[in-house]
Order: sequence, then structure tokens, then C-alpha cells
Amino acid sequence: MANKINYSVSGGKATVGKNAGNVLYHPTLQLTGTLSLPEMAQHMSDHDSKYNEGDIYAVLVQFIKCIKEKAAQGYKVRLGDLGAFVPKIKTVSQTSAEDVTASDIRQLTLRWMAGHRTKDFKSDTEFVNVPKRKNQALLMQAEKSGQGSMTLAEPKSGNTSGTGNNDGTGGNQAGGE
Repeated sequence: MANKINYSVSGGKATVGKNAGNVLYHPTLQLTGTLSLPEMAQHMSDHDSKYNEGDIYAVLVQFIKCIKEKAAQGYKVRLGDLGAFVPKIKTVSQTSAEDVTASDIRQLTLRWMAGHRTKDFKSDTEFVNVPKRKNQALLMQAEKSGQGSMTLAEPKSGNTSGTGNNDGTGGNQAGGE
């Protein structure tokens, strides 16, 4: 397996469910970094593409504009196995149906729905258990200063739900720790 994603173990006291009051532990992704649109265009052009980085970037920028345009017209934009973009609104509620107007729509956004090939690619990925980022920094400092021993960071006392998070991020959407 060529693909590897780092994770660390996080824990916190459950506040709901059958494990309320108990400390539960879960894997938390550690993202490698963030790719910008130009960087992704360069990466795509490096895959034996007949299109150069500039061509791919231009198509992607136009594609973003077109997705926004079609979503604003009420379309779901399907991208085959990749998934779909669906318009989504954030609203305020009224106590009566007669009082609901377009001004109650506060925001129009796009929701990404993963497609068949992007929904679950766990079988293509190896997961590597690594120290939390705080402990990685402490280890680096100790190594640089020649320390023979050190104290690691204490676990967070944050809360977690009684069932954990099923989105694969272990409750940390940004892949922090």
C-alpha cells in the first residue's frame, strides 16, 4: 500500500450514552498538509497528463464558477464516481407557515456528497499510529537539546460523545492533534 495517513490516539470523558462519565479513546487523523488549487493542478499535470498545470488550473477555476452557477439555479451537480455538489440553505424558523419568506434564508452553500469511489477508500490506505503533535514537538525539543528523558503532554480532558464520531476524523474535522 503506497498511501499512508498518520493518526494519534485521543481521549475524553463521554458526556452521553451508556459510557457517560467514562474516558473513551479514538483515533484522530493528522493531516499531512493542505493542497491549494494551483498545487492540485500541478499534481494532476504530473500524472502523465497531456494537459499542463495552467490548462488544468483554468479548467478547475471555470468548473468552480459553473458549479456555483448551476447550484444557484437549484441543480444538484453530479460528477460520476467522484460525487455531487448539492445546494444547501441555512434558515431561521417562524412560528407560522404564513410568516415564512425568502428573507428567512440566511445562507446558500454547497454540500459535497461523496460518490461511489470517494465514499470509502480505507482499503487503499495504511494507517500509521504516531505520537500526538504536542508530543512530537516535545520529542524534537528533547532530541535537539540532548535530553535523556522528558515528560510528555497530558491527554486533553475534552468531551467526546458516548458513541464516537463516525466521519473518520475521530471528532477532529481538521485533523489536528
